[in-house]
Amino acid sequence: MDRIDREAAERAHEVTQRAIRRLDLLEWAVWAAGALMAMAAGAAVAWVMGATVGWSFRPTWIAASMLLFVIPGGAAIIQIRKDERANSTRPKNRTSDDG
Repeated sequence: MDRIDREAAERAHEVTQRAIRRLDLLEWAVWAAGALMAMAAGAAVAWVMGATVGWSFRPTWIAASMLLFVIPGGAAIIQIRKDERANSTRPKNRTSDDG
């Protein structure tokens, strides 16, 4: 039984590592999509501000893109940390199988 348990644990470890790599790739894809959307929205803001107020396109585009990426990202990070703190202080639910 010991060899079978060890092989099952090794397979579970391999599957877990594969899932972690895939989730890491997905995380990078989400970050890249967010950056591209912030750049596109920043370009739109810069175009509108250049047409209405006369601001220079490139510096406005850079500033708007950074703001459109950093502000939502910062809000998301703050919310995630707040949720993690709430989960760490919340007592664990025990089921009848826990003993």
